[in-house]
Amino acid sequence: MDRLILRDGYDVPEEVARGPHSTAFSQFLRNWFGDTYALTHGELDLTFLKDLTPQELALARELVRRNLKLKQNHIIEGTSALNDIAAIPILQAMLEEESDASRQQTIAGALWKLSKDTVFIECLHRAKASGVLGYFGMLRALWLDDARSIDFLIDLLPEKDRDSAFWRALRRISFRLPFRPLLARVYIARAQANAEGFFALSLLNQLEFGRQRDMADRERWRPPSDYRKRRDDPAFREYMTAAVHKWNLETNKRTW
Repeated sequence: MDRLILRDGYDVPEEVARGPHSTAFSQFLRNWFGDTYALTHGELDLTFLKDLTPQELALARELVRRNLKLKQNHIIEGTSALNDIAAIPILQAMLEEESDASRQQTIAGALWKLSKDTVFIECLHRAKASGVLGYFGMLRALWLDDARSIDFLIDLLPEKDRDSAFWRALRRISFRLPFRPLLARVYIARAQANAEGFFALSLLNQLEFGRQRDMADRERWRPPSDYRKRRDDPAFREYMTAAVHKWNLETNKRTW
């Protein structure tokens, strides 16, 4: 293994940082308290955590709890990655004091994974109602891991399947017009207003057809009306719920 280098600012006792460590525990220290890029970008295979000995797992949980005060997402979500039930009271206290909506979702999501605390569902619906859910909030909605995830996304879909003829025509000719910067600002504002519907539709299509049907493949997407029409179809709900399970299983290999 390469020399272990941890970042300043983390509460890791010197004797722990110094080692020696097993390969699995070195990977834990490096990715949580050293080079965190792969972990925080969902690019790290976390199966190495299964190789921690019971003693190493207990120490890893303690280190994560010691650093929860930093309020960093990968530390918060590390509690669920390590299945640290002892962190639940700390997370609950953090959630009560937290004012940032995004971090509330992160903390509540960890509580959901640890204990199925329904405060997570409350956070999601609050964020949806206030328009601050965002793309990552929609991804977190998949953590419900059942048909509620599908209903949540369908509720966010745009009312219309396509832009009006006016907007489609304007988009086609806008590059020729002298006031392109103004049009760009109008488009951006309009896109932001409908961003949640756009991302919800993207996620539903990716769930149904696989992740290859991403935003770049928009012309082949099923429209919002199709998902609303099939919403109560038992076969559709069973298929899409299985797709949510598959998505979460694949995601949990490299994140929590």
